Amino acid sequence: MRNKKWLKQMLYSHLAILCSFGAAIICITYAVTYSDLVRDIKKSNSEYANHVVDSMTTSLKNLERTLAGQIIKNQAINDFFYNDGGDGATKLINYNASNEIDNIRDNPLIHSVYFFRSKDQEVLTGGYITSLSRFKDNRFILKLQKNPPASRWSSLRTYSEFPLIDPPEQVISMTQKIGSEGWIILNVKADLLLTAADNLKNHSRSFMSISDHQGLPIYSTGPNNGTTKLSTQLYSNYMGWTFSSGMSNEHLLGQAAVLSLYPLTIIVLTLAAIVAVILYVTRRGYRPIEHMITRVSSYQELKTSGDDEFAILEQAFDDMLIRMNQIDLKEAENLQYRRRQFFSELQDYENVVPAEEWQNYYLSLFDLPKHGSLVIAILEIDKYVPLMRQNRQNMFDSKQRLEKLAAEWPNLQARTVAHNWISADRLSLLIYVPSDLEHGSEGQDEPLQAVVHALEQLQIRSESELVFTTTMGVGSLVPELKQIKESFGEALTALQYKMTTGSNRILVYLDIRDREESVNPLYFKRVEDLVHHFRIQQQEWKNDFSRIFDLLEDQLLKNEEMQLLFNYLTHRFARELEDTSPTINQYWHMVIYPRMTEALKEMEETSEIRLLFSELFDQLYEQYNVMLESRSKDHLIYEVKQYIEDHFNDFDLSLKSISDRFGINGKYASQLFKEKFEIKFIDFLIGLRIDQAQKLLRETNESINEISRLVGYEHVISFGRIFKKMVGLSPGDYRKLMRTPESQSGPINKPNALHSGRL
Repeated sequence: MRNKKWLKQMLYSHLAILCSFGAAIICITYAVTYSDLVRDIKKSNSEYANHVVDSMTTSLKNLERTLAGQIIKNQAINDFFYNDGGDGATKLINYNASNEIDNIRDNPLIHSVYFFRSKDQEVLTGGYITSLSRFKDNRFILKLQKNPPASRWSSLRTYSEFPLIDPPEQVISMTQKIGSEGWIILNVKADLLLTAADNLKNHSRSFMSISDHQGLPIYSTGPNNGTTKLSTQLYSNYMGWTFSSGMSNEHLLGQAAVLSLYPLTIIVLTLAAIVAVILYVTRRGYRPIEHMITRVSSYQELKTSGDDEFAILEQAFDDMLIRMNQIDLKEAENLQYRRRQFFSELQDYENVVPAEEWQNYYLSLFDLPKHGSLVIAILEIDKYVPLMRQNRQNMFDSKQRLEKLAAEWPNLQARTVAHNWISADRLSLLIYVPSDLEHGSEGQDEPLQAVVHALEQLQIRSESELVFTTTMGVGSLVPELKQIKESFGEALTALQYKMTTGSNRILVYLDIRDREESVNPLYFKRVEDLVHHFRIQQQEWKNDFSRIFDLLEDQLLKNEEMQLLFNYLTHRFARELEDTSPTINQYWHMVIYPRMTEALKEMEETSEIRLLFSELFDQLYEQYNVMLESRSKDHLIYEVKQYIEDHFNDFDLSLKSISDRFGINGKYASQLFKEKFEIKFIDFLIGLRIDQAQKLLRETNESINEISRLVGYEHVISFGRIFKKMVGLSPGDYRKLMRTPESQSGPINKPNALHSGRL
């Protein structure tokens, strides 16, 4: 008889879970009951606090409205504050005002009311009138005059209307300013107002604490013993008081236990019923398991220790999983190897696999249907070497992402059946096109167009999600797998035109095949012209450079042919510069030529090479000019000076035009001019123009606008400003002065002129 360890463990585990679950339910039930009890008491206390605040606020607002009603259009009160009558009239006014105070006090909450008149510093109460200095509450009035309160209600304070008779009582005061004539002070009985807190108390464990805006306690109640827990705090903007209500935590745990007793009894009975059901179901369910253990134990190859059913099943499953994993691993390795072998054989042009083997062996490998077309697309990563130098990990991650994108074929009419990296920067795709797409409405090219359209979508996704772009070469469609090598070779050929067509493109072999050209002989003549004009310092060399690259960009040449043409250009320059100075020759070999060589290795587009070569030739030409100018700069600067004197009236005459005319750097020309003639280029030019302008103003009747244009100023405002700065007079004033009789006897004084500007 086997030990029924599994049955016992199932029962123990079920009961343990049930007990844990039951204990959790009991705890949760008690916690919920306790939480509900506390929440109810908190809600009760919150309502209590709100009722107290509302009751007190309503009482005080009623008093405020009562006072406002008594004041509005009350002749007796107005006479008291504004009348300037005689002594007899004043007594009557005070008497009438005192009666109004008695009317206002007709409310049990009001302790007292008195009026303060500013002009004579008199205080009128319900029983007497006195001066402010003799009034017992004068400190409150003085403070009121000095710092009017922001709130109409004061803090809790003590006050007695008749100090000799009545003891002081706690009051809060409402102040009402009567223009600039005085104040009305209404004192409310604080004790009577605070009785609302006791009258509205709804629970024996509730307490209420009230404090003023300074935090001083006004009123407080609490439990007889134990601690208190603050649960609600309200602030009255109207009174400026803080109301805090809470509850004591005494007996809460016991009350929660009593309240949860009934649901806990139901839970315990339910758990007991569940235990009985578990025992019955577990015993009944164990029978098929026991039968399965008997069958597994009868398997001869299975060797187990002991008669534990767990060990028997575990051994059986382990054995089964090991065998399944071994089978899956072998199949996966075999499949992966065969796919790598397939793409390797595509690149091996010497090893010709029999057509029958291709047709049978690889069709089953890729699970291809018998009808349909196949095509090879090769995805080449643009600028692979520079990007790998920047961040290798990002490149590896992007390559893995590219494989996933290629597998998630965006076109449902065609799909990628296999892909493999044939080199570090090239991913080859084997694409299947179903037979129902072979005869579309647009003829034989319809299937290939669908493939190209899908590759365009793949290219867009990869450009947005990866750190690199890809150039894709696409071969021709072939009907059978044995002809796929032709499509593979065509895809590789299409990628050979990447340098002339540009990167991040889809190169279809059928489109390129009919456009393939040979090298134009005119290229070599353009190179000779470039070298010649560069050597003799003619700016025409830049046009020759543009013609060379325009010619290359118009032709469709393979990458190898483009490399040879660029190498010819660099070697032709190297031979030409050997006859120049050692400095220029060294600059070519140490700076220019290494950068050109590196660019030809890494750059993949003619446009990129054009920009870099243009920049390098400009640097070389500048160095070449510096070398030549160092030999004859004196002769050159005199030519520049003569050119300025002959063309000073040209609007466009500037350092830039001088630089373009004589082929030297503008800043360098300005420096030579200053060193040779001890005057700046711009000052020399202004002197020439102002001298000629003075002559025309003296000797001709031309308008100032015309004279401005004749001396080289396009805008007459600029001419007038510079003329006045140099001569000291405006052009019009200068002409008037030079044509007066006095001006004929002597020259005009020119304090700021450069004299004649001549050297």
